[in-house]
Amino acid sequence: MEHIPVQLSAIPHPAVQSMALCYLNDQGATCDKKLEDELEQLTSQISGLQASHDELVRDMRNLQARAARIQNANAPIARLPPDILVMVFEECRHMNPQWTGVLSLLRQLPVQVRLSHVCSQWRAVALSTPSLWSSIHFPFELKEESLHEYLRRSEGSLLQVYLGPWAKYSNLEHTLTTVLMPHVCRFQELVLDAVSRETLSALLLAFRDAAAPALRRLKVMCRGTIITHGPLPAVNIFTRGAPLLTDVRLDNVPVIFPNLGVEMLSFSFYPGPQFPMLRSGFHQVLSACPSLKTLHLRGFVELVSQIPILPIHLPTLRELVVNGRILANGLRLFDLISAPNLDTLVLEDVKAHTLASIHKFIARSHPHAFQSLTQLRYVRCEFGPDLDVHLLRALPSVAELVLSVDKHMHLIRLLVNSDKQAGMCGCPPMWPDLRTVTLHTQGYAAHAGHAVGTPGVPVNEPSPTMHLLQEWVAYRNALGRPLALLRFKGPNAGPFSSEFHWGLSLNQVKQYVTVPTEAICCAASSMGVLADCGYVEDWAADAEAYSNQLRQFLAQVSLVRHQIAPVLPPNFNIQHLRRRIGVPT
Repeated sequence: MEHIPVQLSAIPHPAVQSMALCYLNDQGATCDKKLEDELEQLTSQISGLQASHDELVRDMRNLQARAARIQNANAPIARLPPDILVMVFEECRHMNPQWTGVLSLLRQLPVQVRLSHVCSQWRAVALSTPSLWSSIHFPFELKEESLHEYLRRSEGSLLQVYLGPWAKYSNLEHTLTTVLMPHVCRFQELVLDAVSRETLSALLLAFRDAAAPALRRLKVMCRGTIITHGPLPAVNIFTRGAPLLTDVRLDNVPVIFPNLGVEMLSFSFYPGPQFPMLRSGFHQVLSACPSLKTLHLRGFVELVSQIPILPIHLPTLRELVVNGRILANGLRLFDLISAPNLDTLVLEDVKAHTLASIHKFIARSHPHAFQSLTQLRYVRCEFGPDLDVHLLRALPSVAELVLSVDKHMHLIRLLVNSDKQAGMCGCPPMWPDLRTVTLHTQGYAAHAGHAVGTPGVPVNEPSPTMHLLQEWVAYRNALGRPLALLRFKGPNAGPFSSEFHWGLSLNQVKQYVTVPTEAICCAASSMGVLADCGYVEDWAADAEAYSNQLRQFLAQVSLVRHQIAPVLPPNFNIQHLRRRIGVPT
């Protein structure tokens, strides 16, 4: 058939457009089908290569793990038996510094978790050691998921639990009730750290009707901004029993316990003078602790009481620490407690008129009380000139004396005069058993009125304070009751000791005078001085340090967030930053 050419111009315009569209559609469909087939092939190839890559990565990791195990097996530390590793892990857990360095802002993993990530051997040892997971810090260090895992791994071990800083959030209270409270029978140590009056009440309420058969140590803290002033009401806790509870450390909060076996009770000065303890609450707490051996009072107690209160008899009390705060409003402490068998009495920051009242009470109590008192410690106390020998006569068994050096040294002067009279009468001194004297020297340079050279040797005559001490040492030696140790503590203990010995060397021309001395150079806030106030580095001190460090850290985090907030994008998330720099979650 003969092809007859047709000019497009002869075809009507709408028909041309229709033909062109049909042609283009056919061509496009063919092209799309080819692209889809090619994309499917490429996707399949990529998936296959990815699977091969993943398999190669797994094989490589397995080979690397085997090589690492072989290499680690030759390391000396790999030869340590598991029981030695457990001891090392426990030391790491106790000595691990918290929140130090830049990573602290991103909450570095706890040390026991990091130890379990070192190698398979260490992980096996860590996971098979329940005590390694027995320290629970919630909610700051552990979230609910981690809390479940810690409780599972610590199964069979007693728990040391720190709750706080506790804020009033429903999810936290739900976790406490549903996750932690079923394990309260395993609690050996419990620290309740609240940030307000309301959160403290909520925490104590959670434990009110609980039984804690293994609990031995309890610390209740109320640290934070408390808007409503006034005393905190007395609260009962563990009403179903805590028979092993012996050590209780409280902020100025009256917490009442069901058992009568508490041996150590301490009240701190927190949350402050605006929140004194009711006298009735103070009486309730002490009445529930007739077996007390140690009592530290550093808080505030209301003077006025609407209810007549009889003295509480504490026959087993051996150590009593009294801070001037509890006596500042005129409270007569020994009208509230009777402690006839005290061995150690520590008075700190007590004003002169209050101290005089205590001395008069001690003198009036002779010979029915304070006869077995062997350690008498005055720390930063103010003495008046009204001391007399009746105080010395009422404390015949004093063997250790602690004093802060002041301008007048009234007690030392009284002892010098008493020993002088004893020498004239040919009788023993009034404190015949006194052997150890500790002097806190930090206040000496402020009132001495003379210069002390760089090596500690004075450039002129000894001060009246030094002359008085040297005279006392001489009289004790003359009476045949020399001091076994004269100890100096403070930042200037070294120069003080040098000046003292320089004065003794002058006196040796007339009379042989000697005494063993010890100089401990330390700050006034160091443990060397605080130990004389009854402080010890124990579990409660660790909890206190943890609380202070945690609050300081949270304040720093808050400050940093406030400073960088203006330059951060609106959708910034700290978790994204953690993942970007590789911090494990």
